[in-house]
Amino acid sequence: MESRKIGILGGTFDPIHNAHLLLGELAREQFGLDRIIFMPNNLAHLKNRTELTSGDVRYQMVKMAIADNPYFTCSRLEIDKPEGTYTYNTIKDLQLMYPGDELFLILGGDSLVGINTWYKAEELLKSCTILTAIRAEDDLPALDKKRRELTNKFGADIRLMTFNRIDISSTEIRQRVRMGRSVRYLMPDECIEFMCIKGLYR
Repeated sequence: MESRKIGILGGTFDPIHNAHLLLGELAREQFGLDRIIFMPNNLAHLKNRTELTSGDVRYQMVKMAIADNPYFTCSRLEIDKPEGTYTYNTIKDLQLMYPGDELFLILGGDSLVGINTWYKAEELLKSCTILTAIRAEDDLPALDKKRRELTNKFGADIRLMTFNRIDISSTEIRQRVRMGRSVRYLMPDECIEFMCIKGLYR
């Protein structure tokens, strides 16, 4: 069986929005990925937020958001670990699930800057290809310097991808919902309807 290229896009997705979806699609297009796995995580302790919406609810919203894209799928791998987990462990689990396939971890530029402080950072950087989104031209010099530093130190395979900045954030969406303001065009309509039915973020 021919090896596949699988992208992993993690996040709390609380809630998922159109910038998440566009990032996944651009990564797929620019690097010829066969599949993008959206990975809702369970890292409330790193977010400093006690009100993180339940994993089941966030998973349902992601499933709704990606339903019309045949290249997108969603995994419960992290949210089903109530104690939380680390990205390195997730990648190792996925390697067992998809033997012979090539894994690509999709990150924002801010994550790349601090990745050497992550749990088992060296092993993580050697275990998959890192795709890093460049959201503004001004970010390129610093990110390219970090890319070269990690490549030289750990032998990492880090590739920079073009991703024009879209000023949408989950924090902004939660704030707008609390204020009774519209979130139309910021996220899929199915997710907006689901939020209204469930009374989320009010």
